[in-house]
Amino acid sequence: MNIRAGYTLAVVIATILSVLQLFLPWISLDIEVPILGSIGSATRYGYDGDGLITLLVGVIALGFAAYLCSDASTKAFRLVTVFNGCLGALIVAIAVVNIVDSERALGDAQQQIGIDLQALVGIDLDNATSVESGIYVAIAAGAVLAVSSVGAWIAHRSAVTESG
Repeated sequence: MNIRAGYTLAVVIATILSVLQLFLPWISLDIEVPILGSIGSATRYGYDGDGLITLLVGVIALGFAAYLCSDASTKAFRLVTVFNGCLGALIVAIAVVNIVDSERALGDAQQQIGIDLQALVGIDLDNATSVESGIYVAIAAGAVLAVSSVGAWIAHRSAVTESG
């Protein structure tokens, strides 16, 4: 398989993952009281927020990879791989920020309330939140895009250097 075809396949896989993450849960909150059990839960899906951004970035990367079908130049290939590598890193950064931000938001909520819910009614907000599969699929999409872009750039550069 040539470098361009392999790279295009990797970008298609990253785009499929960026579509999939949109419909998966990213963060869930389940509040439990020791005596009463679960008193409520909420789940945030990719389409509720930043998953839309990662979808858009994935589709843009696919568009640039599709452009390579019409432009066979070395310069275009290198520019697309560098740009798509940055887009992959952006997707990973968005997902990681969401993980960190969800943990920070719970701490802020506890401080704003000014009540220790763990001591008062046994609600442990730290354990109430869980990171769900959608956020990990978004990280995978970004990682596939970034790693394949860097790998394709290196492989293409080596192939051009050897032949020229």
